[in-house]
Amino acid sequence: MDDAKEQLILVNGEAWNVLEAGSGPPIVFLHNGGGTLWNWAHQLEHFSPAHRVIAPDLPGFGRSHRPRKPLTLEFYLDGLEGLLEALECPRPVLVGNCIGASVALEFALRRPERVAALGLFNVCGGLPMLNPQLRFWAGLRPRTALGKALHRYLIDAAGHPLLEPLGAPLIYGEGRPRPHPRLEQFALQRRQDPGLRAALADLVGGLDSFGVFSRGRQKPPGFPPVLLGWGRKNRTLEVRWAGVIAGWLEPERLWQIEGCGHLPMYENPEAVNRELERFLASSPGQRGPLEA
Repeated sequence: MDDAKEQLILVNGEAWNVLEAGSGPPIVFLHNGGGTLWNWAHQLEHFSPAHRVIAPDLPGFGRSHRPRKPLTLEFYLDGLEGLLEALECPRPVLVGNCIGASVALEFALRRPERVAALGLFNVCGGLPMLNPQLRFWAGLRPRTALGKALHRYLIDAAGHPLLEPLGAPLIYGEGRPRPHPRLEQFALQRRQDPGLRAALADLVGGLDSFGVFSRGRQKPPGFPPVLLGWGRKNRTLEVRWAGVIAGWLEPERLWQIEGCGHLPMYENPEAVNRELERFLASSPGQRGPLEA
């Protein structure tokens, strides 16, 4: 990605850190809660020769601003619409994981004419979808100021770089993969700069808003084609939820990804790149890397 550039873009008066590279039909990659744009490093490298690839750090994460308020689905939807307008990107493919997939899907449900295709991995449906341990901690609602402060401290502490290895069994299906150099570089910077650490407590505060995807929805006419992927060893959002969402979304392809957990694009990037490439090649108006 020799032409890649990272820049801060003001969206609704707040700074989003965005990476852009390549040219051609646009693909926007939206990362999971607690992640950064570099969770998509392998896909950005793979698709940039034939596509304009765009990957933001969602607010609360990476180098984007920290709003210090609940990070809700509505907040991210408003931001995504503003970002696409600022980048003059009217009809991209949206690819997302976890909350990134939820934002992409809700955007398409409301504005199907604005989306060329959807690549969705592990769609987050809020508290009901979390495994019991995560659901307990995320569902706590302390009433006192001290209780709220302690709850926030414990949630944010879980995202401290030194404690991340303890959470690896929840994230990865078969052990933590070798880190991509760009993601490893950011991890080192995050250890040194607390301001770069994920605002997990703010995400937990807005998690209820994502619960719309734990229930059936109505797909509007003219909906874009969908690839729905789910890690078979996802211990954060159980694989049974893939069937629940597929039941009403009726994706063109439901892919249960062998050996992967919550970050399939990072755990098995070759398989994810290959499947996305095939999907885009079969979607109207798209051009995959092999056809460039």
